Amino acid sequence: MSRSLVSFKSWSLAFNGSDVETLRDISLKIVAGERVLITGPSGGGKSTLVRAIAGLVDTSTVQEYGNRTNRAQSVAYVGQEPDEQILFPTIRDEVAFVAETAVADPSEVEGRIREALDSAGVTNPIEASTGNLSGGEKQRVAIATAMASRPDLLVLDEPTASLDGISMETVRDAVHRVITESDSALVIVEHRIKLWRKLVDRIIVVADGRIAIDGPLDEVLATQRGALVALGVWVPGHSRATKPKARQRGAQTVLTTRKLVVCRAEGAKSFRLPALNLREGEAVAITGLNGAGKTTALRVLGGLIAPQSGTVEYLEQSVEPHRIPARALVNLASSVLQNPSYGFGNGTVGDEAPAHERAAVGLRGMDRRHPQSLSGGERRRLAIASALSREPRILLLDEPSFGQDAHSWHDLLDRLRDYLDAGGSIVLASHDQLLVRSLAHRVIHLGETL
Repeated sequence: MSRSLVSFKSWSLAFNGSDVETLRDISLKIVAGERVLITGPSGGGKSTLVRAIAGLVDTSTVQEYGNRTNRAQSVAYVGQEPDEQILFPTIRDEVAFVAETAVADPSEVEGRIREALDSAGVTNPIEASTGNLSGGEKQRVAIATAMASRPDLLVLDEPTASLDGISMETVRDAVHRVITESDSALVIVEHRIKLWRKLVDRIIVVADGRIAIDGPLDEVLATQRGALVALGVWVPGHSRATKPKARQRGAQTVLTTRKLVVCRAEGAKSFRLPALNLREGEAVAITGLNGAGKTTALRVLGGLIAPQSGTVEYLEQSVEPHRIPARALVNLASSVLQNPSYGFGNGTVGDEAPAHERAAVGLRGMDRRHPQSLSGGERRRLAIASALSREPRILLLDEPSFGQDAHSWHDLLDRLRDYLDAGGSIVLASHDQLLVRSLAHRVIHLGETL
């Protein structure tokens, strides 16, 4: 009989100061070598549950009821936000911190570091600065760091949400190798089942703080497909792209670029962007592999940083965006970047966006909560609702569909289409090809470095 690593029995959790239990009556067991996919609606409690599975509950901030037992000798956890997981200045230092504690013989450290980096598909120079990495590159380094420990239990919270398609497959294959070679148990949170279907053998659906479904993956897909769809799970073969509406003829040009070259930071790679003329009511998607310069391009187009060379113009004005005062800039162009948490104030969800904008993206009944108490997908939608409330001429979005279930994804798509119909313009960077096909009128693929 396989060794039990984690068990919960009639377990509930409530954050201090809240009258509502975030997780209720959870009973489950995870054994050595098991491979479990946890999915369910955005904000349903998945991330809180996997943090508890990983033993990362801060007992000073919560009240627990029932029984929770963790017998795993070693647990590795990778969360949703790559910026919050990188601690050291170089890639080598980041992975070495774990590798040095995981091996008994110091002569094996370098081999363990290289093995972990290769497994996670990290191709950057080992001494590269972590501060110059893209969000997707940071996520791969975080996964490599977790793999360096060869844990009993590997816990991954949406590990591929920031990755391009090739990197997604690389990471999935790497996870497969690690858990096969080490017999580690795997718990992974993911909205989309397809990528991990052949790797996991059990599915747990968490909705409204409870376990709604728990069973063998193939059996659940065969017998409870309708229930999964109703809960907003991305069921393989169920979703199809719908073409965006035709853009308005003769619409005004709102953004123009000429000979634009951008750079993330001093010493980082430079990227050349194709010429862009963005019109009212038009959406343009920027695609490319991790590290291709998508986020940097958005920051330049949004006036957050200056280009290395070339020009960006709004509404045929002579003043470049990065020289426009911040208070005036937000009415012209509003940006929602990869980690929206940095843009929230100290107030409540209701302070960040008006009720009608929150309702439009599926954030009802949350006005008194703090933004940091929301799930990653909910925070992304709140940031977009806040940006839309300013009624900017241009909206710049970095991975807007991150962390969305099927229902919240469609809510977001509908609201962005309404914004375009009203004459707004969108530039989005995304690995979500379904969103790109459903929203964008044009696609710019980045890949040329200088």
